[in-house]
Amino acid sequence: MKKIFALALISTMLLNTSCSSNDDGDSNKLNGSLTVEEGKQQLEDNSIELLNKVEDFTNNDALNEIIELAEFLSAPNTTKFSGFKATALNSIDNASSIESRNSLIEFNAKQSLNLASKANLADDFEAESGVYEWNADIEDFEKTGESDDIIYKVSYNETKNAVFSFTDFATKTVEGEELPTLAKANLKIDDVIVFSQDYSATLQDNNLTPVKINNVTTIGGFIFETNYNNSNNTKIDQSFAFKIDNEVIIGYNYSVKGNLNNTDVSVTDAFDSVDFSFNFLDAKLSISANDNNFDIEGDELTIDEQVNLLNSNVNAVLSIDNKLIAESLFYKDQDTYTDYRYNENTQTYEWVEVTEDIVNVKFLFEDGTSSDFETYIEGSFTELEEKFEAVFEAYETLFEDVEI
Repeated sequence: MKKIFALALISTMLLNTSCSSNDDGDSNKLNGSLTVEEGKQQLEDNSIELLNKVEDFTNNDALNEIIELAEFLSAPNTTKFSGFKATALNSIDNASSIESRNSLIEFNAKQSLNLASKANLADDFEAESGVYEWNADIEDFEKTGESDDIIYKVSYNETKNAVFSFTDFATKTVEGEELPTLAKANLKIDDVIVFSQDYSATLQDNNLTPVKINNVTTIGGFIFETNYNNSNNTKIDQSFAFKIDNEVIIGYNYSVKGNLNNTDVSVTDAFDSVDFSFNFLDAKLSISANDNNFDIEGDELTIDEQVNLLNSNVNAVLSIDNKLIAESLFYKDQDTYTDYRYNENTQTYEWVEVTEDIVNVKFLFEDGTSSDFETYIEGSFTELEEKFEAVFEAYETLFEDVEI
């Protein structure tokens, strides 16, 4: 049963991110449009600026302090921690293991799932409450004092002093499973807070799917905010934002409306509308889908009918600085591939080339021209590709000495 709760957390932390709600009204209206070349240039400039900001993460003092502490605690001979101690100290490992590939969202998911990974955590928290200090001789923590919180103190690398405090923790038992509802923690290194987490969840009896989840994790000037809200299974809103000094760098919002109570009904019967918006700095991709006679489960539709249905019910808009770059256009395309099929004439299987009609989607620009995604991207963002490679290499260098 705990897997269901974990799945809900993964859905919340991995699939959804945002800096704004879909209920913004007039604020979502675009103000003008860009030519194809203007859109390409501004999109590339925006993406490079975003990567510059993310690259700054490699030089963040708080992150580097966490990495140094994680490396010390993950020495080959160090005791493998268990109980609540493992849950608490895994937070340090999670933060130190951020890498460039999907790192920010993956970290947010790992950090939240860490809280739901073990049973009896509330009992462990109460039983283990106290002050613990690192003993270098036995490479483990020893209890040295009493406290209502759990406090771990580590002196390392001759001059460094770290204090990790779990100040609040609570759970609720639902259908026999203990699930976290509150978790607050912070890590200080030399009296400077380099990491903090404030997590809360609202759960209903007999329902492992959370009603609400709110989580704010801070690493220095970097902030991860996650929110999930289930309104009586008729509307689910989920969001995530990665901020640097309170500026949203990457974020998206996901909102679903419909009858979400019965998992046995078809997708088209369950969903009335889906709205998704992905923000990367000043650029935004918004996708909306409405159930307007969206019957794909009756007689099989022709490709032309599918194209018409999708263009009538689904719309995607790419914009930057509130100016239109392009919209989506579904169209009939052809796909050619090789398949291993049975030949009745020769009564053997053989490789044959097959061409079939498919539904594809491309960009439609304000001037009436269109372009498939590959053509639009290919040869247009060389500087962006080079910057991405530079950022990737910077993260590889940063983490190459950390044992996880």
